[in-house]
Amino acid sequence: MDLLVGGEEDSMNLRISLILIILVSWFSVFGVLIFKSDIGSEQSEEQISYFYRVSSGDITNISIRNQDRAFSWRLIDNTWYFDNMDGIPADSFRWGGIIDLLQGPQLYRTISENIDDKTKYGLENPTTEISIFLTSGDKRTLFIGDKTPDLQNNYAYLEGDDKLVMVDSTWKGVLARLVDEPPYPKWMYKLNQEEILELVIINDNEIIKAFTLKSDGWYNCKIPLTGTPCDGDEKADSNSLKSFIDDFSTIKVISSVQLNLMFEEDYAIYGLGLDAPYVDVKTSSKDQFGVNTIYNTSLSIGKINEEKTGYYAVAAETKDVILIEKEWAEKILSFITK
Repeated sequence: MDLLVGGEEDSMNLRISLILIILVSWFSVFGVLIFKSDIGSEQSEEQISYFYRVSSGDITNISIRNQDRAFSWRLIDNTWYFDNMDGIPADSFRWGGIIDLLQGPQLYRTISENIDDKTKYGLENPTTEISIFLTSGDKRTLFIGDKTPDLQNNYAYLEGDDKLVMVDSTWKGVLARLVDEPPYPKWMYKLNQEEILELVIINDNEIIKAFTLKSDGWYNCKIPLTGTPCDGDEKADSNSLKSFIDDFSTIKVISSVQLNLMFEEDYAIYGLGLDAPYVDVKTSSKDQFGVNTIYNTSLSIGKINEEKTGYYAVAAETKDVILIEKEWAEKILSFITK
């Protein structure tokens, strides 16, 4: 999504524009970013000052460190992938708007042309370091230190330039969150076992077994299923289920294979038709207001690959075909077929 600035839209507050970017990066909502000066007067595009400015189309690699954690990403065929993770793309919903942010933060204020003492501003050992790499071979590295006394901005400087400036803390927070909560694709799931309510197994496009968790343990659900979660009176083998849930709760992915497939025949070549073995797990999560929301996490397992190192799969109802570890996949398949 392109970053739009100008006209009447400039009359809105910078902080509102950055909040919109947060929403875009989490929910991929299309919006318009608009800016306003700190005294409320309108600014044209030419009047707005940026700490640095690059074209989003020129950015090829990104590296972000926050505290003692760091991640990097690279652009391949118009898709952003994690570095050092074989074929793992950044989640498109989380990633939306990030590249526009990295074109350059609006400069809130220049404090001095030279930093007199980096330790005074948390810049001797800055908590956050953001580097962007360009098609030209150039690099921009931004060092971000302590918050200002009003907690609205952070002190910062650009590598190769001793100018001390202030950048908006929200801008910094959005980018730091990519490290604190990496934007893994939806199919790289990790379930909280304490939230699991129901487990349904489907094979050859038919429900073959299902289980529900009650206060005194797991029960076999009656088929056809009724209600959410399903219900039943017969006790299930809790040890077997616990072992399966331990395995299933954290998917073991080797790499992505094909992203954003559209048609049923595209999946069929990977053995991922409607007759493929399928697992659906329901979990319940309570939000800060005490409202419970039920989520589904699914996995469909297809053919083993030619190298016999893994199985093709589709997880979390995405449109992506991934390759999962052979040993892990066979544990799941063993439970489905036994």
